[in-house]
Parts: sequence; C-alpha cells; structure tokens
Amino acid sequence: MKRIVFILLLYLSGTQALKAQFVDSLGSVTGTFADSITRKAIPLATILLFQQTKLVDGTLTDSQGHFVFNNLPLGTYSLAFSAVGYRPTQTNVWTIQTQHPTQNLGIIAVHQDVTNLQAITVRGQKPLIEQRVDGITFNAESLPSIAGSDASDVLRKVPLLSVDATGGLSMRGSSNIRVFIDGKPSDLYASSVADALKSISGESIVKVELITHPSARYDTEGTDGVVNIITRKNRDNATNGTISAVLGNRSEILMGDIQSKYGKWLAKLDGYYQPYWNRNGSVLERETGPFRIIQKNESRQSGNYVYGGASLLYSLDTLNTLTMGYRLRRSPYQTHLLSANYTIANEQLTPTFQRRIESPFSNNGSTFSAGYTRNSADKQNGSPKREFSLLGMYYLFNGTNRYDMEQVAQTPYKENFYGKTLNHDLLIQADYTQLFTDKLKWETGGKLTRKNLKSDSWFGIYDFANQDFANDVIRSNGFSYQSSIYALYANLSFQLKTWQLMAGLRYEKTDLAASFKDNLLQLPSFQNLAPNLLISRNLNQKSTLKLGYTVKLVRPYFSYLNPTVNRSDSLNIQFGNPYLQPEITRRYQLSYSRNGTRLFTDIALFYNHNQNSIETIRTARPDSVFESTFQNIGRNKRLGVSVNLTWKPTPKISLGGTLTTQYVQLESPIMQLTNSGLMRQFVLNYSHKLPKGYSIDFYGFFDANSIQLQGYRSGWKYYSLTFSKKSADDRFNLSLRMDTPLSQYTFIDEVITTNAFHQRQTTRYQNQNLRLTGSFKLGRKQIKSPRVRQAENPD
Repeated sequence: MKRIVFILLLYLSGTQALKAQFVDSLGSVTGTFADSITRKAIPLATILLFQQTKLVDGTLTDSQGHFVFNNLPLGTYSLAFSAVGYRPTQTNVWTIQTQHPTQNLGIIAVHQDVTNLQAITVRGQKPLIEQRVDGITFNAESLPSIAGSDASDVLRKVPLLSVDATGGLSMRGSSNIRVFIDGKPSDLYASSVADALKSISGESIVKVELITHPSARYDTEGTDGVVNIITRKNRDNATNGTISAVLGNRSEILMGDIQSKYGKWLAKLDGYYQPYWNRNGSVLERETGPFRIIQKNESRQSGNYVYGGASLLYSLDTLNTLTMGYRLRRSPYQTHLLSANYTIANEQLTPTFQRRIESPFSNNGSTFSAGYTRNSADKQNGSPKREFSLLGMYYLFNGTNRYDMEQVAQTPYKENFYGKTLNHDLLIQADYTQLFTDKLKWETGGKLTRKNLKSDSWFGIYDFANQDFANDVIRSNGFSYQSSIYALYANLSFQLKTWQLMAGLRYEKTDLAASFKDNLLQLPSFQNLAPNLLISRNLNQKSTLKLGYTVKLVRPYFSYLNPTVNRSDSLNIQFGNPYLQPEITRRYQLSYSRNGTRLFTDIALFYNHNQNSIETIRTARPDSVFESTFQNIGRNKRLGVSVNLTWKPTPKISLGGTLTTQYVQLESPIMQLTNSGLMRQFVLNYSHKLPKGYSIDFYGFFDANSIQLQGYRSGWKYYSLTFSKKSADDRFNLSLRMDTPLSQYTFIDEVITTNAFHQRQTTRYQNQNLRLTGSFKLGRKQIKSPRVRQAENPD
C-alpha cells in the first residue's frame, strides 16, 4: 500500500513540472461569437476555418458560443461564421507563428439579419466520424433515423463495434465492453447491456463516443472498450417527446419519452413495454464409452419487458448542477420445455423417458441515483479548468425462479424447485479533473461498490403415496455473497508537438464474504494494481498511430459462484464455484487510423494474455450424465487484427465494414487440455437516404467458429434490412424491418470432445422477424443543429 501511495504522490508532484515542460509547436485558435446588440453568446453556429482561400476544417460553437481549433500548422488563417438569423461574417486574417502559436480572437460580434430570417438555410454535412485521442466520436445525426429503433440499432452503424443478434457488443476481439448513457453506467437502466440498449430510443441519440483505450478512470472490470451514448436535450424552454409502436411476428413494442425544460429545470420521462414469444429447439447426441444417448428438446417462451424511469436536472447556476433519478424494470417470463430422451444400441433408437418442465420467472428491479457536478468559472479553450462530480446509485433487485418437472417413464417421477434472489448494490463515485493547459490534464478520483446478494432454494420430490411434495433437505439451501470494492485512480494526459500520451494507474481492493447452508466460506480478499498507457502520434492532420497497454480483470458472475445444484436437465447437473478468482488479462494494441474526407480507415493489431481464465468444466459420470462447474484453470492467448473501412461517397450514402481475425490458444495444464484455432468475424452496414424522405438500411453480422477449451461453437449468421419513410415535417416516421428474411431459423452447433466422451448439441433459434414500426414526435418541432460541411479536398 505504501508503494501505491508513493506512486500517486509522485504523479501529483510531477504535474507542475510537466506543465512548464510540454509545449506544442502546432498552433490553436479560440474565440466566442456573440450577438452585436444583446451581447448574448450564439450557440450551435457553423464556423469554417480557411487557410488563405482553402477550407481546412469546421466546427460548431458550444452552448456558450465558444469554439476552438487545435493542431494547426503554422500559417495564415481566417474564419467564416453562419447561423440562422444572422448575417454571414468573415473575420480578418491572422497568423500562427512559432513565437505565438495560440491565438485568442476574444468576442466576435455579429449582426442579426432580420429581413432574411425566414429564408436562411444552412446546408452542408456534419462529419460522420471525428477522431479523439482515446477513440472516435460517431455523429449519429448525420445518418437517417429509423422509426422505433433502439440504441443497439444505432450502435450497429458505429465503426469498430460489432453487435450480434442478441444485442451483445464486441470490439477488436473482446466482448468486455462497458456502456454508459449520458455518462451514467448502463446498470442504471437494466441488468444487462442488451436490455439497457432496448430502453433507449435510437431517434433520441445525437452521438456515440467510442473509447478504444479506456483510461484509469474506468473500472478495470469489463472495460476493454467504453461506449458512451449521448442523447438529445432541450436547450430552450420547451417540451418535446417521441412515441413509437411496433407490430411484429415475434414481439410487439410500445415506447415513448418526453422531456421538458423550464428555466433551471429539466425533467425527463421514458417508458418501454414489450411482450414477446419465441419457439426454439435442440438435439443433443452424447457418446460415453459404450453408451450413446440422444436428447430432443422443444421449448416455447413468452414474457414481457417493462422498463421506465424519470430524471430531474436542476442548474443551481451556470457552474453547479444537481441530478436525481429513478428507474424500474420488470421482466417476467415463462418457459415450457418438452424433453424426449433416447438410447442408441445397434443403431436402434429406443425411447427411455420424457420430461415436461414449466419454468416461470420474475425479475423486479429499482434503481435510485443522485449526482452533483461543479465546474470552475475560469476556462481553458472553452472547457472548465476544474471539474468535480459526485455520483451515487442504489440498486434493489428481487427475483424468483421456479420449475415444475414431471418425468414420464416406467417409474414416474416429479419434482419442483423454488428459488428467491435478493440483491442490494450501492455505488458512490467521485471524480476530479484539472486542466493546467490545453495540453496537460490531470484526473483523479475514487469509487466504492458494495454488493449484497442472497439466494434461497427449495427442492421438493413428489411422494405418490401421500400425493404431496416433500422437501429435499439435502439439496435445499441458502447462499449469501457480499463484496466490497474500493478503488482509487490517477490519470495524466499531455501533448508534446505531434505526440500525445495518457498514463494512469488504478488500485482496486476487493473484500469478500459468503455463506452456504449457514456455513461461512473462507474467501480470500485480493488487490489489483492496473496500469494503462497510451502513446499516440499525429502523422498528419488526418492520420494517427497509437500504441496502448493495459491490465484488465473480469470478476465471476453470481451464477458462476452459486453452489446450488440444478438437476432440471436429466443429462446435465450444474453448480457454481464460490472460490473463483477474477480473470486478469494484459492487453496490447497497436493501431493506425486515417479520417479522410470520405473514407475512414482503422487497422488494429491486438494481443491478449490471460493466465487465470474461468472455464466451464464438464465431467462425464459412468451413467453418461454431465457434471458442469467453473474453475480458474485456463490460459487464454489471443493474437488478432481488426480492419475497419467506413466510406461515405456522398452525404446520403454510408457503407462500412469491420473484419476481425484472431488466433486463439487455450490450454489447461491441470487438465492437460489444449485447443487452438482461428476465429473470424465480419460486420457490414449500409445506409442510403433517398429522395422524399425514404431511406434504406442494411446490417449483417457473420461469425465463424468460436474456440473453446473442450471444443468449439459454430458462429452466428444474422442480417437485417430496413425501409423507412419520414414525413415532410419530420414528425412522423414509418419503417419496415426484416431480420434474416431468407432463413426462418439459425442453427448453432456446440461440439465437446475429450478422451472420455464426445458430444454434439445443435440448437435451433427462431431469428426470423418482421416488424412494422411507426413513430411520432410530440411537442414543438425541434430545431436541428446546423451542419458543418467538411473540406472537399481529395484524399
């Protein structure tokens, strides 16, 4: 611990020296545009930067009328201003020199153009992709919106990201992606990322920040990448909203959101309701020595998703903001399973028994949140020099899961199960940011996360003589699990000429306590020190080279820890392992990106080294029944390359593709198992805005085999085609979406092979979907931000 404190103090003591040392030879210009009469700042004005007569860049003024251009070579420049209701303005020329690389133009007064107010139209195209030191920003408003779309539909268009058919995210060979919505963790919205994305309307998303090199500010767990979704907010006193309805062959959706701003208050409400139904199946073949068995399953599932919430933002003044919110989630569902079991002898299929299982589930969650943000009055290029934020979240979950099983055979058998889970989570996080100069930034903070989970299980075996269920005291149990995670971090970012460096250190201490059947389990505490380093160099105004290193961990899920034995499947007995340790992965990345006028290119080489991976271990008993649990026995090495191309030949067409190929090597010295091979994934997306409000969108996700320690799983094949029509006044939007229209089902094979057994399970998923969606915008018509036209210079 002393060593950690020493390192943090060393960081702090070095910042003042760094402040004086690192000066960039490239220049910058800043200023503020204001009304010549009222002296009020003009937000969202279009600012074009010219070098002599050549257009080189463009941006928008922020809410305070401020703008900034960085990384400008030495030379002579001028600005062009345009905004609705104001006369176009051209500034005088000014020069960036070595002696004076930073220009502050101060307040630039512009005159109103009252006579032409009704006729002014600002045209152009906002950049689809903007590069940042740690990733990219994807401006979703540059593409046509889709009626009834959710956040996952928007993320399918973001370069570098891959979204599978279930809404799972991956990037550069890793699925450990953290998602934030307006800077708040997705846990506030739902228990899983896929469910959280459902609750966010795609039409409300302004932009997506994709962080490929997360700093020490983010948790070490599950943060190989960070996605921050920014939604639209009212700037003026007004009430706006959207309501959408979906009719489909597998689900129906009703969702809406409304926000109202009045003075210092901003209130938001949203709701989501989805009833759904699916029909799937599977066939399992297992060979253990002389025994061969087959299990055929048919399942029907139906349920509801209900999400909703309210948030309130109050601006104490221009520098201090308070927020509070509440969200609820309900997701009851029921599964009906019919399982037929057979044995094979002399190539003859003989029925042995049949099982009927009814499984109702209920999941109820509530989240309370509150936050405070304070910005300093003094600014650096439009950004506050100091920012302090405090966030608190409390999550309450209670859920039940049951099954009633009846086995039809020569000897009938019945059993039931009832489980209840209660979960309390508390999160408190404080962050502080200091801008010493526009080239030097310091971040520090801390976080406390406490989880308290309790699960009680009761098993009953039917007594045919008494015609009642008797409690199985051996299998019935109670399991409780508590964890406290204490985190401190420090992060330093600075720029020197064409070089940029981000270095950070995060310390996390985890205390654990657990009990099973009222017996305390001796779980050790552990500490993790996670450094991260990013070195970036701007090769020119469009191209960047980056080298990154970080240490990440993944803590085991609760279902991996719970030792309760599940016997609902006649061929698989499953139980968790409370002694699991977190996975620790060292991740290296080398990437090159180029953001041209029409073509964005990103090529990344990555290497992951995991010495403590959690693997599913299946052991075959003599009666061919599997016992499945989890252990920290694996080594996982991945070397891969990811290539992304996003081409926008015209303002109305966007075509993008990402190909990821990685060589995976898995091994377990304890079990003397090894497996290796290539894994490939290809993602394709296309958007075309047609005349008269029509548009077409296509998305395809194609995955090859996934390598596992004891076998492999075949890949997903998913694609969708959407036709949309928007009304002339931009209020009504209608779309027709077809998911996998050419194939009714998707078949996934999972093959497991060891010296003791061989198994193949083929699962049939009902992925074909047809959806008709309509959406309507409520309230005053929104005034869209003016669009910035990029320089039309050839690449």
